[in-house]
Amino acid sequence: LPGQGRYDDPEVRDRFAKAWDTVLPSPSSSAHLIEILKRCRTGQIKALYILGENPLATLPASMEVRAGLERLELLVVQDPFLTDTAKLAHFVLPACTYAEKDGTFTNFEGRVLRVRQAMDPRGESLPDWHIMTALANAMGCQWDYQSANDIQNEIMKLLPGYYNLGQPRKGLPTSEGCLSKGYATEVIERYRVIPESKTPTRPFALLMGQILMHSGKLSTQAAGLLTIAPNSTKLRMNVRDLEGLALQEGAKVRVTSDRGSLQIAVQADQSVAPGTCFFPEHFNEPPVKDLMTVTVDATTGVPSFKQMWVNVEPV
Repeated sequence: LPGQGRYDDPEVRDRFAKAWDTVLPSPSSSAHLIEILKRCRTGQIKALYILGENPLATLPASMEVRAGLERLELLVVQDPFLTDTAKLAHFVLPACTYAEKDGTFTNFEGRVLRVRQAMDPRGESLPDWHIMTALANAMGCQWDYQSANDIQNEIMKLLPGYYNLGQPRKGLPTSEGCLSKGYATEVIERYRVIPESKTPTRPFALLMGQILMHSGKLSTQAAGLLTIAPNSTKLRMNVRDLEGLALQEGAKVRVTSDRGSLQIAVQADQSVAPGTCFFPEHFNEPPVKDLMTVTVDATTGVPSFKQMWVNVEPV
């Protein structure tokens, strides 16, 4: 819930239920992303409303995202761009980008960052809050939000001190505070060293991650960033490994994992450690991500697929 309140905390749930004059769904009905997709595939979920996410382009093929979304009776996608996921939708609601609306973002440090509208919205796009308010009212609710300020005022009422408003914070942060409430025990398990699973037939660690000029998939919509950092469609490898495989720059290789194989050209990159190969996660061509095995965090339900042991051989 807002302010990182636990949804299964009765006191927190009661506070927001009273403020919104509604009955909140039972915590047992909740589901994380992977469970949602599973319920879509089995028909338990018949309608899905996706805001600003692109699971079809983000998750590997093994997650069967397309199968789940195509089985839905209703798929609504709200996004500034016609993403791969949006192309499957029955309805697409065009939303503004951050530069076309007022409001705030809260970063990972818990700092609230003010955003001021810099340009008019393109076409028929609207701020997210505007779209959701219109939908809610069309369905019989009575949402009275007229601007982003109305929402901020509600946040300040329900979460006193959330915005801080320039006042000095009470107390100083301590490292012990980060390890309270049993978190220290969880850290030991969460960040344990995983035994290396490299084998003679899978000697290279295939890594996927971000590069300097891009962030997720969204930045690939920016022509300027694509001019600076286009998709080379090549697998980056250390010169030492290229020499060991007798490969020249641009040569084609076959990359094979437990999930499948594909052909891709290689390029030398000294920032890539020997024994590893790298492909930017921002790009889906070629579909390198489909070679990855997904692991799901037991605590958060968040999927991870950043590394996979593979074989690389000349074609």
